[in-house]
Amino acid sequence: MVRRVVLIGIVCLVLVNGAVAPGVAAAAAQPGDPATIERLDDAERAAPIHDAVGSPASPQLEGDEIDRLIEDAMADRDVAGASVAVVEGGEGVHAEGYGTADAAAGTPVEPNETSFMVGSVAKLTVWTAVMRGVEDGELELDEPIGTYLENYSVEGEDEITLAHLGTHTPGYEDRLQGLFVDDADAADDWEAKLERELPAQVRPPGETVAYSNHGAGLAALVVQEAVGEPFEEYVEREVFDPLAMDGATFEQPVPDDRRPVSQGHAATDDGFQTDDPTIVGVPPAGSMSATAADMGNFAAAMLEDGALEDPFVLEAESVDAMLEQRATNHPAVAGVGYGYMIGERGGERLAWHTGGTEYFNTLFALFPERDVALYVSFNTAGTTPALADVLDGFVEQRFGGEEPSLEPDPATVDRADAYEGEYRTTAFRTTPEKLVGLAESMTVAVTDEGYLEVGSPLGGGETRWVEVEPGVFEPAPEEDAGMLISTLAIEGDALYVDAPTAPYERVSWYETAAVQLGIGVVATAAVLSALVVWPIGAYRSRGWGRMRTHLTRPRLAVLGGAAAVLAAVVGLLANALADPTQFVYGYSPWLRLALGFFLVVPFAALAALALVGLEWRRVLAARDLEAGSTAPLGLAYLTALALALAVLAWQLWYWNLLTAVGF
Repeated sequence: MVRRVVLIGIVCLVLVNGAVAPGVAAAAAQPGDPATIERLDDAERAAPIHDAVGSPASPQLEGDEIDRLIEDAMADRDVAGASVAVVEGGEGVHAEGYGTADAAAGTPVEPNETSFMVGSVAKLTVWTAVMRGVEDGELELDEPIGTYLENYSVEGEDEITLAHLGTHTPGYEDRLQGLFVDDADAADDWEAKLERELPAQVRPPGETVAYSNHGAGLAALVVQEAVGEPFEEYVEREVFDPLAMDGATFEQPVPDDRRPVSQGHAATDDGFQTDDPTIVGVPPAGSMSATAADMGNFAAAMLEDGALEDPFVLEAESVDAMLEQRATNHPAVAGVGYGYMIGERGGERLAWHTGGTEYFNTLFALFPERDVALYVSFNTAGTTPALADVLDGFVEQRFGGEEPSLEPDPATVDRADAYEGEYRTTAFRTTPEKLVGLAESMTVAVTDEGYLEVGSPLGGGETRWVEVEPGVFEPAPEEDAGMLISTLAIEGDALYVDAPTAPYERVSWYETAAVQLGIGVVATAAVLSALVVWPIGAYRSRGWGRMRTHLTRPRLAVLGGAAAVLAAVVGLLANALADPTQFVYGYSPWLRLALGFFLVVPFAALAALALVGLEWRRVLAARDLEAGSTAPLGLAYLTALALALAVLAWQLWYWNLLTAVGF
C-alpha cells in the first residue's frame, strides 16, 4: 500500500509548518493586547464589499504568469494536482485548479469544486475562532486555560494561557503518535484523546517557541468549552458561513453535501499512485479541507480588516493583533503572531502558515502591506520544496523581489569553533520519539571560503549559508530554491531558524548520530555474538551432552540479555514490515510486546556485571587468571559482553526506549 511507503519518509512532517528549523524563544513585545478589544455594531463599521473568489478578475497576462509558475513547479517537483487562489485589494484575482484530483480516474482539479486537505493551515481558522470568542467576551487571552476546562485536566492548565498557545510557547514537547488515525471513528472523541495524549510540558510557558499541534487542539477545546457547543459547529457558524466558505469543513470523512476532496498522490516512475486522504486524530490541528475559492475568501477577509462582506468575522484590531510578531526565538529570525508565522520573503513582509499531511502540502501567505494573498495546495507527498518555488516566484513576479548579492565573509573562518558541531532538535524530550532527533540532526561546518555548510549526519544534500552579521546567516544565493527557511542563527550551543520550530542544541561527541549509531551497532553485534560463539564453543569442547556445564551463571545472565535484544530487534523489524503506520497511528499489541523485551536488558546487564565482578574478585584474590569459571580469554570475552550489555541498557534509557511499551 502506497501509504505505508510514504509514511516512513514523512513521519517528521505530519501537520508541521513545513520548514525544518530550530529556535529558543525570547518573549517579544506584545502591542495592542486584543483581550481588551470590544466588538463594534455592524452599523459602526464601514465594511467594504468583496467579490467571492472565482474567475480571474485581473488582466489575462497575470493569470498566464501564475499558470506558468504553478505548472513549472508541478513539473519540476512531480506534483499531480494543485489548487491556487490569489487575492488583491480584497478581491479574488485568480483562482484555478491544475492537474488531476484523482490520477487514476483522470478527474481534474476545479477551484470551486475540489477540496484539498490544508493541514496545519487549519490552525488559522482555530485562531480566528479564538479571537472571535475574545471579542464576544467568552474568552480572555491572558486567562489560564484551566479556567475554561472544568471537564478536563491537562498539564500546565493553571499557568498556560491562550496567548501561549497562539504563539506556540506553552512549553509542551512534540508528539507524532496519534496525530493520524486509521479510522474516522477514532477521531470522533478527539477531546478525550487530546487530554489522554497531550505531550509533557518540558519548558516554562512563554520561554520557547516550539511548534505544537496539540496546543492548537487545546485552543480549540478551550473555545468549545467556553461557548458551550462543538468546536466544528462554532467555526461553521462564526467563520465559514460569513465568509461563504461553502466547501470548508473539519469533518472526516467529508459529508456528501460538501465539495469532494482530492485523492492523495505519491509520485512513482510510472506516474502517480492514489490513496484516500489521511484521517487526522486531533481534527482542529489539521483535518480541515477547503477549495481554492474558500481559502481566497478567507484571505480576502483577513486583508480587509476581518470582513468579506457586511457580516464581518473579526474586528480590525483583532486581525492586526494576529499579524503582529509577538514571540521569537532569536532577534534575527522570524517569529510568530497569534497563529501566523511572521517574516519576510524577498524583502516583503508576510504573515503565513504552511500545512502538511501525508499527501497534501499547503501554503497560505498574506502580504498585509501590499494587500495581497497567495494560497497554494498540492495533493502529492513530499512537495514542500514546490511551495517554496512558488512563493519565491510569486514574490518576484508580483513585487520584483530582492536579488540577493551575498558573498561569504572570510572572518567566518575565524569563528568556526563557535559554530561547528552537530545540533539536534529539542522538540522531543521524554518519549521514544526522541529518536526522531537522529533524522532531524544538523551538522554544521565552515568551509575555507567562509560559507557555513549545513547537512545531515545521516547523509543527504548540504546547503551553504552566508554570515550577514556575527552568528546570523542567510542562504547563499544558489541555495535559495526549494527552501522555506530564510534565516539561521547560532548563539552559544543553540541553533535557531525561523519560527515556529523548536531550538536545536549542540550535542556532545558521544551524543552525535554517528557515535550513537556506531555504539549501538557494535554493542548489539557483540551481545548477539554470544548466541553463536558459546554454543559452538560448548559443542567443540564438551559436546552437546555436557552443555549445561558450559552455562555458568554469568553466561546465563548475558544470554538472557542477548535473547531479549534479539527478540526486540526481530519483533521491531517484523512490525515495521507488517504495518509501519503503527509507529505514528498507534502501537499494536505485537509492537508493544517487542518493545517489552527491552525491559529485560538493564536487569540482565546488572546481573551480568555483578556476576562478572565476582569472577574477577576470585581471580584477583587468587592472583591467578585460571581461578575463574572460564579460561582467561573467555573471561575477557565475558567481561566485554557484560559491558556491551550495559552500554545497550544505557542507550535504551537515553533514547527513552525503556518506557516505550507504555507510550
